Amino acid sequence: MDRKWTRWVAIGVGVLGDTRAVRRDLKCHPGRLLTGRDRLLGEERGEARELRYTAARRRESGDPVAVASYERLVELRTAAWGADHPLVLDTRLLLAQVRTEAGDATGAADAYGLLLPGEDPARAAWARRNRAYWREREGWVPPVLRWDELEGRLPEAVVVRKEPPDVAALWHLAQVRRHQGDEAGAVEAYERLLRERTRLRGADHHVVLLTRLTLAGLRARAGDAAGALDAYERLSADMERVLGPRHRGTRWTRRQRDRWRGSVG
Repeated sequence: MDRKWTRWVAIGVGVLGDTRAVRRDLKCHPGRLLTGRDRLLGEERGEARELRYTAARRRESGDPVAVASYERLVELRTAAWGADHPLVLDTRLLLAQVRTEAGDATGAADAYGLLLPGEDPARAAWARRNRAYWREREGWVPPVLRWDELEGRLPEAVVVRKEPPDVAALWHLAQVRRHQGDEAGAVEAYERLLRERTRLRGADHHVVLLTRLTLAGLRARAGDAAGALDAYERLSADMERVLGPRHRGTRWTRRQRDRWRGSVG
């Protein structure tokens, strides 16, 4: 078995493990784990369901066709749920980020601007700061953040097994949303997870720092590159203070910060 097949088998085993863990948590905490948005995505069928996985795979490989795939996904979800549905707005935010990854920073800035007239409270801040962010970076193609670059997934899975059930449920919720293609929803789950871990362990605990690192990457994936850059900058200073400048987590965070700063103009 070559390395490519070994990698896909490992991914499949990981997804299966997540699914089993989610099933256990659903039995213990059904109301705490899945929300209406999760059930709605779980019920998505036909072309939209297939396309969300295809689009994510194309984005992961850097295929320029990913833009057209996400455009079609926006059309399908708008027809099914309406233009003002939160999940449709989140998909449009993700489409704007995919545009930048394809080299269309100007188109992305315009797309973020089109999201503002409705002033959706949950996402207006993302749209405003990213519109300004990409207007300053016309012609710059940001790094595509791959899922295997999110540091700490295996160590974090070990941490989760030792956490209280309600905190572990939040981590599993983020995994469910990520596998469903709901990356903005995964950010929400990780924000809640960060608050709980900070309360239990303290702001300077290494698990809390790891959670902040993963959350910054999730923000970039979900279309909030400006928010991700801000998170990397603040986290870089905290990691250097707590872990030291030569720690691999500190070095990794600095690299991500520098990548997302990019070159203006």
